[in-house]
Amino acid sequence: MTHIKLIATDVDGTFLNSQRHYNQSRFHEQLDRLHAAGIHFVIASGNSLGHLHDVFAPTPAIKTFVAENGGLITSGDQTLFEDAIPTPVVHEIVRTILADDTLRPQVLRLSGAHGTYINRADQTNDPASQAYFFNNIVLVDDLTQVDDTFYKVNGEWPNESIQALAAKINDRFPTEIHATASGFGSIDIIPPHMNKAIGLHQLADSWGIKPAEIAAFGDNDNDQEMLAHVGLGVAMSNGTDTVKQVADLITKTDNDHDGVLDVIDAILAGEV
Repeated sequence: MTHIKLIATDVDGTFLNSQRHYNQSRFHEQLDRLHAAGIHFVIASGNSLGHLHDVFAPTPAIKTFVAENGGLITSGDQTLFEDAIPTPVVHEIVRTILADDTLRPQVLRLSGAHGTYINRADQTNDPASQAYFFNNIVLVDDLTQVDDTFYKVNGEWPNESIQALAAKINDRFPTEIHATASGFGSIDIIPPHMNKAIGLHQLADSWGIKPAEIAAFGDNDNDQEMLAHVGLGVAMSNGTDTVKQVADLITKTDNDHDGVLDVIDAILAGEV
C-alpha cells in the first residue's frame, strides 16, 4: 500500500483505555520511530483543545491537534484553521432543545474559544466527569445570552438512543448544523460542513500529504467520515458497527489492550 506519512487518532474509546490512560513508555518509543520515519502523529478528537493538552501533557512531543471535530486545528502555539457555528444559530439550537421534552438532555454545553459554558443548575449533573473533560467551565444562568466563538454544542443523553436523537436534531436544523454521536451518550453539534475528515484534510493538504498517505483510528460515529476519507481507516474492535462498516481494518485488540499501538507497530514494520 501507499507509504503512510500521517497517523491520526481519536482519543476516548480509541487511544485511551477505559481508565483514561495510555501506554506512555511504549508510545514514546513509537513516537521516536515515527519521527525517524518522517511520519506525522496527530490527535483528532471531538474534545476541546484545553482538555487534549491536559490528556497529552505527559507526551509534549505531540504538537498538533485536530480538536472540536475539526473545528479548531493547532500546531504548537499556532492556530492553523478555525471554524465556528454562528452565534444566533447556537442560541436557536439551545432554545429548541431545551423547549422539547423529547430532546432535552441531562446536560447541555457550549464549547467556545474562551470557555465551556454550562447552565448553573446543570453543574450538579456528574461534576467529576465534567471536571475531567472540561478544564475551562464557565457557569451561566442562560446559555442563550452567552457571546463567544462557538465550535460546537454538546449534550448528554446517557439513557437514550443517541443515533436516533442526532437524526432528530439534524431534521430540525437540516442546513445549519450537523449532529453526530460522539460516545458515552453524548452528541456533538457542529457546523454542517465540518467533521474530522474535513479538518484532517485541511491539515494534511497544508503539509503536502495526500489522503491515501494517511492512517486514522476511531471508534464512534463522529469518526466515520475520517476513516472513510483516508488511505487506511482503522476501527477499534470495541467500536460501533457504523464505524466498522467504513473501515479498511479493525484492530485485533480493543482500547484496553493497546489496539492502536499494535497497528502502529504494524505500520512501522510495513505489514499494513
